[in-house]
Amino acid sequence: MKKYCYLFFLLALLACNKKSESGENSTAASEKISDVRKEVKPEAVSSYSEAVKDKDGLNDWKFAVSLYETDQTFKYKIKVKYKELEAEDDLIVPNLGIEPKVEVKKGTGPLTCIIGFMDKENVFKEFKRVEVIGDELKIRQTKSYSMR
Repeated sequence: MKKYCYLFFLLALLACNKKSESGENSTAASEKISDVRKEVKPEAVSSYSEAVKDKDGLNDWKFAVSLYETDQTFKYKIKVKYKELEAEDDLIVPNLGIEPKVEVKKGTGPLTCIIGFMDKENVFKEFKRVEVIGDELKIRQTKSYSMR
């Protein structure tokens, strides 16, 4: 009879541990970042702009890159303007388990900027480069990131 009491006590203890583990998992799941953004900001979340020199000085041209939120939490719209040319591209950042923070920074050369995101340690991670080479606008993915 004593053996059965010990066995019952052991089974009850194991059942309690299972419940607490599942409670922890449901808490972690409730803290998960949603793939759908509740409110999309109409203004740019980050941008960079610089004047473009004109031989005649008659035009007020600029090189400008702006990032805009979309209804998807980890997807942004890139809008680029160079002289009279306008272009768009998408930026999809990895889900690091935190609200994404994207940035556009000045590049090393003229008419160049870097697009990236901040990681969990608040370190900038380069993702794309937007630049003018010759008189052509180029948008290139420079690095890729994946989650394990």
